[in-house]
Amino acid sequence: MDLWVIFLTGLTTGGLTCLAIQGGLLVTAITRTTVAVQPQPARQRGRRRAAPQPVTAVQPAQNLWPVVYFLAAKLVSHTLLGLPLGALGAAVQITAAAQGIMQIGVGLFMLATALNMFNVHPIFRYVTIQPPKALTRLVRNQSRSQSIFAPALLGFMTVLIPCGTTQAMMVLAISTGSPLLGALVMLVFVLGTSPTFLVLGFLATRLRGQFQRLFATGAAVLILVLGLLSFNAGLNLLGSPLAPERIVASLFRSGGYAAAPQIVNGVQELTINVRQDGYAPSYWRVESGRPLRLRLLTENTYSCALAFTIPNLGIERTLPITGVEVIDLPPQPEGYLFFTCSMGMYSGTIEVQKGAA
Repeated sequence: MDLWVIFLTGLTTGGLTCLAIQGGLLVTAITRTTVAVQPQPARQRGRRRAAPQPVTAVQPAQNLWPVVYFLAAKLVSHTLLGLPLGALGAAVQITAAAQGIMQIGVGLFMLATALNMFNVHPIFRYVTIQPPKALTRLVRNQSRSQSIFAPALLGFMTVLIPCGTTQAMMVLAISTGSPLLGALVMLVFVLGTSPTFLVLGFLATRLRGQFQRLFATGAAVLILVLGLLSFNAGLNLLGSPLAPERIVASLFRSGGYAAAPQIVNGVQELTINVRQDGYAPSYWRVESGRPLRLRLLTENTYSCALAFTIPNLGIERTLPITGVEVIDLPPQPEGYLFFTCSMGMYSGTIEVQKGAA
């Protein structure tokens, strides 16, 4: 588990995706309602001047403190959520296939959210997450408060409507199998989202006209890209050849370079360097009918590449930060064997051909 990667995920992508889902609560938190007295027209001859009428005025907060309260409560709620998630992972380990299905679901949700933002079709409006009616009434009531409680309550409520990236972090928290590590994952992720959420959330309420439309379009494009990446990662975890990454790679490869194994006592040995940014070499061509031996080399590696899995064979290994892990495989039939990290971010392919090696 790479906490730095988790923080950067929150800083770069989590902020915008969370803003798209939780922006309504943020806007409510930084909007202040006041009761003002509306002046009445001057008294006309023969008529008494009407009594002043109170009206409700809505204006944005004059400083960032409501946003700070909002984000602090959000941090607390998500950290507390990480505790039971980690405990759940200790009792029920999530397989690569199950995580892949979750990733695909998250990706489809994000794609539908982006298409809804583009107004492609009314059907995509159904993906919009709405808080329960009772929660909505509570929000309206508490938003009239000028104290710390209103934005803090709204920030705490964000745990009820997680964005796609947050859901991915929740899956990661479950996979840790530890309440403390689960809480740490959620804590670091929300800390990463906070700067982006703070700046973009505050500026989004100030944008008007053309700038507001440009911001909405940019956010929709980014969510669309993130949805595709999540969908691709899910297919990687399922060992599917239909992952967009693999389709694109096969088009450009077209029978080109592939690493060849060494033959040691009749066994095909594949030496794979496990790096921060993936696996190298990532494409191999081996011979069917001969056993395989994977030698996975790590050296100060801290990324999710340490969680090595071969979905089609149900093999999952946690590699040492520095060291060698050996995986022996029986002879494989002709076709493709895919390997990936536990998040589907980094992957590789073993092409099995007759007489290839």
